[in-house]
Amino acid sequence: MYDYNSLTNDFLQYKRFLGYKYKSDEIIIKEIVKYLNDNNISIITKEITERYARINPNLAANTISRNMDTFREFCAYLKLREIPCYQIPLKLYPQNHKSYFPYIFSKKKIRLIYNNLNIISKSYHYNYYQKTIYPLIIKLLYQTGMRIGEVLNLKYKDYLDDNYFILRKTKNDEERIIILPSKLNEEFKTFYYKFKNCYMEDDKIFLCCTSTIRIYFFKVLKAANIKKNSNGPRLHDLRHTFITHTIQKFIAEGKNLEIILPVLQAYVGHKSIESITYYFHITNDILKEINTISERNLGYLIPQIKEISYE
Repeated sequence: MYDYNSLTNDFLQYKRFLGYKYKSDEIIIKEIVKYLNDNNISIITKEITERYARINPNLAANTISRNMDTFREFCAYLKLREIPCYQIPLKLYPQNHKSYFPYIFSKKKIRLIYNNLNIISKSYHYNYYQKTIYPLIIKLLYQTGMRIGEVLNLKYKDYLDDNYFILRKTKNDEERIIILPSKLNEEFKTFYYKFKNCYMEDDKIFLCCTSTIRIYFFKVLKAANIKKNSNGPRLHDLRHTFITHTIQKFIAEGKNLEIILPVLQAYVGHKSIESITYYFHITNDILKEINTISERNLGYLIPQIKEISYE
């Protein structure tokens, strides 16, 4: 019989090593392990996981979904340790996920967006500060994968060693480090030191709101002749695109996705590996390759992907 108490401690250390506080999830995982120990369960089988999913049907659907997400994460970790464990399929417990697919910009469309950033800035009655920060914010969204709220919450004290940010106020209440690509970093540094002396360390870097950036972004899309359809695009799709293009790059470089995806998961601030696999709804030109890798290396985490149209 496996020592699930010890494995739980290892699992929690693993998650925290990736940068997660994992407080509420720790309570859930300890309840799961208590259930395993109380019932003298040696191996987590299909029957055991399905029984646990239905142990308390009076719980709210969101609560059951959260509990089973944590159970699936634990089972994924056990599989990494080569310990037999059955992961309950997502369809067998209530889901609270949005049903829309992300809009993924092609590399060509990203170039069109970049080409029109400064054109739009000069075409409208923006002041010097606005002309500087609006294009910069769009580049940060695409090239770092940060959420718009995370970018706008950045303070002058959060830019360290002239090449990275520390995110302190994030969606999942986890601190993260964001390293800037060299060319973008040089552009940001020019802006940063031009305005830094005008503000206090605790002041926000970008003095604007989400709606303003969204309006600017839609003006850029219109200028680039990128039309909106049922799949977007939205401002947040720059984050979707960053993650997708990063995964594409990993594949092209022959990276081991089983090792690298948890790192990407921590970098973008998602709570589970399943959250990253959501972004595997990507452009059709690499779907077959993704599906092959999914089946071979990550079949227990990533579902097969259907073709999606972004045109």
